[in-house]
Amino acid sequence: MEFSSSLYLAVYGTFLSLLLGYGSLGCLEEEKVGLLQLKASINHPNGTALSSWGGEVGDCCRWEYVTCDNKTNRVIRLSLWYIRDYDLGEWSLNASLLLPFQQLQILDLYENRLAGIQGLLRLKKLRVLNVRLNDLTTIPILSALPSLEVLDLGGNYINSSQGFQDLLGLKKLRVRMLDGMIWEQFQF
Repeated sequence: MEFSSSLYLAVYGTFLSLLLGYGSLGCLEEEKVGLLQLKASINHPNGTALSSWGGEVGDCCRWEYVTCDNKTNRVIRLSLWYIRDYDLGEWSLNASLLLPFQQLQILDLYENRLAGIQGLLRLKKLRVLNVRLNDLTTIPILSALPSLEVLDLGGNYINSSQGFQDLLGLKKLRVRMLDGMIWEQFQF
């Protein structure tokens, strides 16, 4: 009898641990490394944003501003709005830093002094891209985002029609937000 109650407690304890997430494998190592590289880019040259990333909590799915899929533990959302210290000035995002996040569906970089995205964003699952209130002067290259449905470029300094043709090729794009005369001159 004592053996069966011990077995019951062990099974129950394991189940409870898994339910609470303590027994999960956590995020993929390549995504964890990718998040730490993204953090370094956002903080260049000497910022302190995202200080909790890489600390005591090893599972990046439990990090602030990161959402993972409950079944796959893949990063599906990065909510990085108003993260970069304003005094650090403008910065450019190297698109290759996002390559580990192949299941990413929502990328929110709202108000981060983002001046550009260098390279091609290759995120096949990305549905929402929010780069509102940044320092962009041109539309980033978005042609490799086949699932993009919502794009918010409002509140930037876009002064060129370069990149608008790429938007026409995005067949799922339904919501486009952009301020300024160029938007009014361009017909979708």
